Amino acid sequence: MYNITKNEVNHIPAVIINTDKFKTITIQLHFRSRLERARVTKRNLLSRMMVKRTMRHQSEAELLNHLAHYYGAHLTTNVGRKGQDHIVTFSMEFVNDKFIREDLDIPHEMCRVLKDMLRAPFNYDEETRVFFEREKRLYKNRLKSMKDNRAQSSFQAMVDTMFVDEDYKYLSHGVLEDVDGITLQDLKEEHAEMMAGDDLVIMTAGSVEESAMLDNLSLIHEREQAKEVDHQPYAYRAVTEVKRASDTQKIEQAKLNMGFRAELDSPESHMAFNVLNQMFGGTASSYLFRNIREKESLAYQISSQVDMRNGYMFVMGGVDAENVEKAEAGILEELDRFRKGDFEDAFMDEIKGMMRVNRKEVMDKPKGLIALEYNHLLKKPDTPSWEVKLERVDRELIIEISNRVHLDTVYVLTRRDEDADTGV
Repeated sequence: MYNITKNEVNHIPAVIINTDKFKTITIQLHFRSRLERARVTKRNLLSRMMVKRTMRHQSEAELLNHLAHYYGAHLTTNVGRKGQDHIVTFSMEFVNDKFIREDLDIPHEMCRVLKDMLRAPFNYDEETRVFFEREKRLYKNRLKSMKDNRAQSSFQAMVDTMFVDEDYKYLSHGVLEDVDGITLQDLKEEHAEMMAGDDLVIMTAGSVEESAMLDNLSLIHEREQAKEVDHQPYAYRAVTEVKRASDTQKIEQAKLNMGFRAELDSPESHMAFNVLNQMFGGTASSYLFRNIREKESLAYQISSQVDMRNGYMFVMGGVDAENVEKAEAGILEELDRFRKGDFEDAFMDEIKGMMRVNRKEVMDKPKGLIALEYNHLLKKPDTPSWEVKLERVDRELIIEISNRVHLDTVYVLTRRDEDADTGV
């Protein structure tokens, strides 16, 4: 078990998850702002630079050596999206000094490192340019590798088609075409905006003495007043007609991508949407896997995933070029089975049980536990607990929600006609 206390340090919310389950302490800084193309790529590049050098440690090697001295402390960053928001997370994980004999105040020092990390970009200057250009090059290569992955690039093409005039099409990892135009001054300005204007929460998980931990957390950052960004999902857009797009490459296996929009109006409907996805295509026991892949042999691989907050579902499959239409029809037939109630209650209960097990596994890891509690912070105060919402999902709700799921976009990446006879 664990105990959660919510505090405020320097006008910044600080959440401590006190638990004896871990021998480490994890501190995470969550910077949340609206996801906009003008900012998302700069924030990705900026965060990647920030974890590689600080005010006191002017090279990546120097910083890594310093962290290694404190029993291999680990500083990382990642980005994500929730609703309309883009979130930059910095994570510091280190051994709890209760379990070492050496006289080191590790939490204090790690909070100092985080403070230095947050301050460093304010001093970026021309001497930083070599570092800046190198990180731009590495970031571009990462985005290019994602674009070269046909499954990922076809999914992105489907998203671009489905959300042609919506900010949702800009995925959390940034836009390749925007990297070259970013300047060092752009990053300094974006960093200043992040430090002053983002919704920031500091979260800690581990076995700690609360007052001492709060004193350490107060070192990290300070603000003259609290900042809060309202958290909202994207509004539902009714589907008026199905959008279709396709492209060809020198490939053997076609990529079929289908995007759906769902009208969700309550916490229970969001949870039912999640359960529906697990039954439909989100697991190896799902209907898509069992019927489209195993029984009908219409796909080499197939799965579905949902953005539960925003009400979007995506189906991704690898199919033979000549089976694209059959696979699409088969996928829609499987969804129609749920609309008609053609599924067993036992299977629904099995999926709900699996979801409970998976949630417990997530809670067995510090970052997973922090993620769950951070999600809880973003919910409205009167929202039922995860367990209550799952318990309320029944056959009638699955049928109702499946009838609110509407096909919006179909995107197919297939082989060129001249490659059909060669089997390339």
